[in-house]
Amino acid sequence: MLLIGSLASLLILGKHLQQLKTLQAWPVHVLFSFFLWLAFHILFLAGNHEEQWRELTGDWLRNSLAACMGLALGILVRNPAQHLSLRLQRIHQSVLIWGLAGTTVIFCVRYAYEIAQTGQWVHTNFYMTPYLGKTPLVIFGSILLPVMFIKALSALQRTERPIWYLYSFAGLIATVLMYYFANTKNGFAMFALLMGGFLISVLLRRTHFKMHRIGLATSIMLGFLVFGYAASKHIETNPAWSNLVSDYKISIQIDQHNNWKDNTSPFPNNENGTMVDVSTYQRVSWARAGLELLKDHPLGYGLIKHSFGALAIQKWSDFHKPDGNNRGATHSGWLDFALAFGIPGLLLVWIPLIASYLRAKKHTDFWSNYIVWTIPLIAISYLTTEVCTGHFIELLFFLTALFSGLTLPNDRETSDANAD
Repeated sequence: MLLIGSLASLLILGKHLQQLKTLQAWPVHVLFSFFLWLAFHILFLAGNHEEQWRELTGDWLRNSLAACMGLALGILVRNPAQHLSLRLQRIHQSVLIWGLAGTTVIFCVRYAYEIAQTGQWVHTNFYMTPYLGKTPLVIFGSILLPVMFIKALSALQRTERPIWYLYSFAGLIATVLMYYFANTKNGFAMFALLMGGFLISVLLRRTHFKMHRIGLATSIMLGFLVFGYAASKHIETNPAWSNLVSDYKISIQIDQHNNWKDNTSPFPNNENGTMVDVSTYQRVSWARAGLELLKDHPLGYGLIKHSFGALAIQKWSDFHKPDGNNRGATHSGWLDFALAFGIPGLLLVWIPLIASYLRAKKHTDFWSNYIVWTIPLIAISYLTTEVCTGHFIELLFFLTALFSGLTLPNDRETSDANAD
């Protein structure tokens, strides 16, 4: 499907080649110049040529196809009246929203099946094939949540159909329950951040609302009750939240303890005399070690997977030995990405994202609002989650290219800019 989509995208990109050659398309040029940096890296800076070549012909081939498809999709959706048939114009947004909701829907269906099979309603730390961990649920939940909040806000302003009250409420509840049953701290943090942004938007635009105050208050109160209940239960089962600061203080002292690198030494105790939370300890210690390695290797090691471990074993002789191809990662997607391809590689992805964000803020259509809400979430979720591997990098390049395509100036804007 990726190959078919990318081949179709080349036909679309070919029709818009002249526009893509203009100076206004510079974020696209920056993004795709990453692949030139990738080639330069493997030719002149390779830390492990054999494994880098394997990634180039595997992961990076997929990533390049995903980027082409994302860019073409962005160009089509940016101006559907010009590029799509009347039927596709009516349904394209709904189809894409269902695509963004795919992981959440799959989780809910699989969870309902688990209830039917076991007769039990509550299953904590629940993952299911093919999602054998929390990461996919956090990332894909984070790219669905903005849709629900934006549509709810539009319904409040009567620029969207009232049925979106129901759709948004159902989507938000499904995502919160997914986070709760998967027991993911990152997911709840993302939801709380977006909920805060939503409430601020409600207050700032209150003069435009035409919904009855009682209905608005009831909707917000009901949402708070559901989220509050799930959050309180989540905190009860995660004592790491209450010791977060004290655990951080001890975890950042990587020269004073060794478990983070040898995986056998005892875990340290925090200032309260209790053992640190393992997840917090590892994330903070590995991040601190990763930053030290980035200072020593600002151009990166060259492997999207486990550059941290490959560099760490050079700096710390007692760092745990590789387990097959698994050498270890920092648990921070952006930091692992920088350790792989250096600060230049990181900037070649960040700059198009920042440019798309700034361009989208000048517009008020749905996809522009989606970009403005989603890019900060991507920045945060890829900072705190171990996503520097496989499909998550595909998703990153797909979304970055999609946002670059969605924010390309149209022909009239390009003409005005050239005239100026």
